[in-house]
Amino acid sequence: MRFAVLSDTHYISLSTLYSEAETRDVLRHDINVSLFRKLTEQTGIDTVLITGDLCDAGDMQSHLEFVEILKELQESGKRVFVLTATHDFHFSRAYVSTYGWPVRYRARPWERPWCDLDKVDYRALALDEYQDLPDEKLKMRALPVATPDDLWELYRPFGRDQAFSTCDSAYSYAVKLEDKLWCLMLNNNFRDIDANYDMSPTYSPACLRWIRSVLDDAEKEGAFVFACTHHPLVPPVPAYRIGGTTRNMRSPTVVHTLADVGLQLVFSGHTHFADVSFARSDAGNVLCNVTTPSICFLPPAYRYAEIFPDEKRLKTETVPVETPENAAVSEKTLRDHFEKEFRADQLKKLEKLPHNLGKVAYGVRCKHLYPLVKKASGLTQAAFAPIADRRLFDLVIDAAVNMQTGDGAYTPDTPEYRFLMGLAAVLDSVKDAQPFIKLDKKLLGYSFAEIVEPMLFNNYVPDNDADFVFDRLPAPGVSVPTFQSHAGDVLMLILSGAAALVAPVAPVPAALALPALTVMKKLKLKKNPVKADRY
Repeated sequence: MRFAVLSDTHYISLSTLYSEAETRDVLRHDINVSLFRKLTEQTGIDTVLITGDLCDAGDMQSHLEFVEILKELQESGKRVFVLTATHDFHFSRAYVSTYGWPVRYRARPWERPWCDLDKVDYRALALDEYQDLPDEKLKMRALPVATPDDLWELYRPFGRDQAFSTCDSAYSYAVKLEDKLWCLMLNNNFRDIDANYDMSPTYSPACLRWIRSVLDDAEKEGAFVFACTHHPLVPPVPAYRIGGTTRNMRSPTVVHTLADVGLQLVFSGHTHFADVSFARSDAGNVLCNVTTPSICFLPPAYRYAEIFPDEKRLKTETVPVETPENAAVSEKTLRDHFEKEFRADQLKKLEKLPHNLGKVAYGVRCKHLYPLVKKASGLTQAAFAPIADRRLFDLVIDAAVNMQTGDGAYTPDTPEYRFLMGLAAVLDSVKDAQPFIKLDKKLLGYSFAEIVEPMLFNNYVPDNDADFVFDRLPAPGVSVPTFQSHAGDVLMLILSGAAALVAPVAPVPAALALPALTVMKKLKLKKNPVKADRY
């Protein structure tokens, strides 16, 4: 059957905004209203799945309005099934301010279990975040927010009222989309667990037992079961996990457990990426994770999906979100608007670096690094010429856009691919050839090349429009070149020579110190290697 999958709608009630000057939030509201109106008029799709982060700040007013939007969709003849996620709930006796994202989330007092309005000085928080604003703009209201129990009740017409089985302790349920096609809607927290410790990388024992029982029943009845969850089970790219928190990603153990009990296909959101990824358990069972972008961030899109259970086959189509009428956007398309916004946000972060480092980094162009990566990349001057004057910052941001939108544009025959992979090889060489900077744990066992490559080019199942078999690992589409560099060895040789020249006594031991320490580091890693958290 064919159905629609949406994620990360991040609906905001206009009544909760300080003013219409908060143009990003106003646009988010308008996108939701416009898109859901079009979905009510659409034919050929009678089922809509939404994988969480329904509202942006968890305030009850936004949830009540979003429920009305879903009711209109349901009354048009569509079946609607939703999950709630981390943006949707806060815990008991909590409030949220109405002014601005940083005040809502930076200090996060509302996620503490006994937080009371009388004990939170929201004005002080606002003064801390907005010191340059006039006093009248700091007069803030506080809105009650929803708990998981509230949401379990509020959204029951779009979930458990239509379910044939529920796991109340995990706010999860199962529905029959067709007689032989079932869907598990798996929430990302369990009852009575503090939001700061909601153990989102896993599922509760009760929930896992329930999942297994539904899969066992499906096997007896000859039905196929897929799942929806908010946080992805398989990371879209290694870069997504590095520097993140465990709340953002299920653990490989959970993924392998679910694969081994018979789950093969999962739809998720949270990352705002368009992605199709696979994991294989130690027992050889394969799980496919299809991540759907947000409708309100780069790339603004949702999916159509069609499952053919007997063939273990899935067809997906990524649908761009159209610009709402009279929306305040700076570009012709909504995607171009969000991409421009994304680039501007990253540049602001760069400008905040201390000691003018941001200005220096922004000034670096590819030609400045070409001598360093020439040999590793294999680029001739003629092949390198098209990108010689490009800023390194712009090229890295292009890679980040590739990562989010899927199906990266930089194939192995492009100078951008060869240049950045050559640079990754240089960084790997330096990382491995010196004893001081130990990045293996921080990089989770990945090399720089393994991190950079999937940001440039997708060599497997297309992330957007695809027709593929999901019960086996896909083969690569093209052979990928390898990149090697000895930059680290050369650097250590130069430093060792310099140490010998400046050492007042014992120049030979001074020259041998760095290589000796490097050898010791490598022996230590060989004895106790960093275990890569592979999926």
